[in-house]
Amino acid sequence: MSKFERRKKMRKKDRRFDLEGKIITLVYEDNRNTVHFDYHVDIDDVDYSIMLDLYTRNGRSGAVFLLHQTRGTSSVDVLQKMLDYLESQNRSDEKYSYTVKWVDRKDASKEEHVSYFYEASESDVRKKFFYNKREEDYLITLEKNPLS
Repeated sequence: MSKFERRKKMRKKDRRFDLEGKIITLVYEDNRNTVHFDYHVDIDDVDYSIMLDLYTRNGRSGAVFLLHQTRGTSSVDVLQKMLDYLESQNRSDEKYSYTVKWVDRKDASKEEHVSYFYEASESDVRKKFFYNKREEDYLITLEKNPLS
């Protein structure tokens, strides 16, 4: 690998780290949850070879929820799309606030938890709540919050 190729690779890595840092900060300042990046590679898809699942983890309940998914041509591309998506959420008139009260049926304490989602529909909230979860493991009630 030439010096030029190594420098280019490092610049790309630096850009990736910068974008991840911006996303972490943006989400934490919004809701005090931590953010986790899960990259997937699809070598058969030339146009969208990278998919990014962005998860949040609630500090109190430990629950993990899908925040958003995006696809692109590189890690930097998907991160920039993710950042653009998150920044546009503050200006969206098409999304609503939802409260989800939920109990993990596998949890011996059967403690009720409360989580908040900002989505266009109840079905979108359900998709994100149950992403990588078994629906039968949870008892949930979902409520659309009044507009302020």
